[in-house]
Amino acid sequence: MAKTYNDYPVSATNNAKKALAWKEKYGDEVKGGTIVGWTRARQLANRQGLSYETIARMAAFARHRSNSAIDPQYKSEPWKDRGYVAWLIWGGTSGVNWAIKKAESIRKERKMATQEFSIAQRPEDKDMIDGIVDLLLRIKDLDNRKEIALVQIEDLRSQGIPFDEDAFLKAVGVL
Repeated sequence: MAKTYNDYPVSATNNAKKALAWKEKYGDEVKGGTIVGWTRARQLANRQGLSYETIARMAAFARHRSNSAIDPQYKSEPWKDRGYVAWLIWGGTSGVNWAIKKAESIRKERKMATQEFSIAQRPEDKDMIDGIVDLLLRIKDLDNRKEIALVQIEDLRSQGIPFDEDAFLKAVGVL
């Protein structure tokens, strides 16, 4: 059985609980989040152990950090801000920051033998991109992996995150 971790901050649990309470109280008015995100919120709210793969997904959610603040137009009804709700169900800032550090710690613990690629062009993007690479490497079907990698490249580009696309594709084994 894979090792799990539940040492994430209580504030990450509280962020998830807040969004779940909104979902219960306001129902269909709460439109933010995906099925996977709401599953994550329940895990965090219940203080369940999270696998390395789940933690890496949380770390990769850092690309949505721009949603960490409520859009001013939803100030009086924050549950209507889709991006903010999605941010909370993944643990909010404290949860995502914990996941970034925890994923790195787990990688060091496991002493994973990985090739060193210079993908991230800014140090602050390294953990997020490493997390995305780790997730993609778990996809066995190379065509599917390449398709998802190309979607990730578009997402990183749209976020304005500078990175070496060729090194990224090499790191995930599709170039």
